[in-house]
Amino acid sequence: MTQLTERTDKKAVLDGILCLDVDACGVQLCLASMSSGDAPDIQRVQTSEDVAHEFKEIVKRTLAKRKKDSDRGDLVLKEYDPQAKPDRHEVESLDLAEHEFIKTQLDGLSDVATLDVFQQASDFVSNLRFYAIVLKPATGDPIYFFRAYTPKKELGRSPLFAIVLKQGTYSRVEDSLFLFDQHIDCMVQGTAVFIFNKDKFQKIFQFYEMLLASAKQTLQIIQQRVPIDDFAAFEVACEGHLQKLSKLKNIASKPYLQTITMNDIKKVIDKYDLQIETVGQGEDEKIKFNASDKWAILRLLDDDYLESVMTNSHYEVNSKRAIA
Repeated sequence: MTQLTERTDKKAVLDGILCLDVDACGVQLCLASMSSGDAPDIQRVQTSEDVAHEFKEIVKRTLAKRKKDSDRGDLVLKEYDPQAKPDRHEVESLDLAEHEFIKTQLDGLSDVATLDVFQQASDFVSNLRFYAIVLKPATGDPIYFFRAYTPKKELGRSPLFAIVLKQGTYSRVEDSLFLFDQHIDCMVQGTAVFIFNKDKFQKIFQFYEMLLASAKQTLQIIQQRVPIDDFAAFEVACEGHLQKLSKLKNIASKPYLQTITMNDIKKVIDKYDLQIETVGQGEDEKIKFNASDKWAILRLLDDDYLESVMTNSHYEVNSKRAIA
């Protein structure tokens, strides 16, 4: 991948990709397997010309759709926000300079020509995580198109089976087949990353593993600042869920967490009539963790409530993006 330098003009990069002459590019398919460590094992796949053409067609359809949206003014580029839920017309982006753990996973693609050739080793296949369609324009950086992949898409490991007609009789296909669809989850050129499917993007680049690794420290910060009854149950409820871990990380970064008091918390509970109880009194008062609503405390601490200046109504927001 390109060396990280100054901040990328992502809008200019995106416009350039959308105008790309895909047919004039070289193409290479790579498979990535994650068995251990922070970086995947990436191998290149030798393909026939017709297969290479099919992968170019996948890219062309993806770019054509986004180009059409852009030309109509229906494509909006937003900065990546773990908490936000992009609308269909929005594409989130980020700069690798600000996400070192993603860059680490992409380093294996820095020189595709030197990668080992895919040999369908069992251990490699059983830990497949994603594939990359690599386009090499005549000039400029390569462009990487990523799609999440699981071993279930290899027909030999899927509960599905295929039959084929041979001399009037249908027989079961015994050879291993790899199945690919028409979708792209994200793309990268230089240090600019563009996200089309946020959930798949986060799975490809191990956001859950990254957040889980930091979860203990994050929970310790919250435990020190926010009195929660049965904190152990609250901790367990958070650690097995990507969105909860992401919300925890967001809460830990809030400046108000350092000064928040039970009085502050109770004011929010009362103002928005939240179904959150407290137990104890005085210095021993704590927020009660309710296992039937595991999100309640997270929503409270992440400031997920607002008052409309237009209607004077109170709302809970399930997705928000800071504008200032």
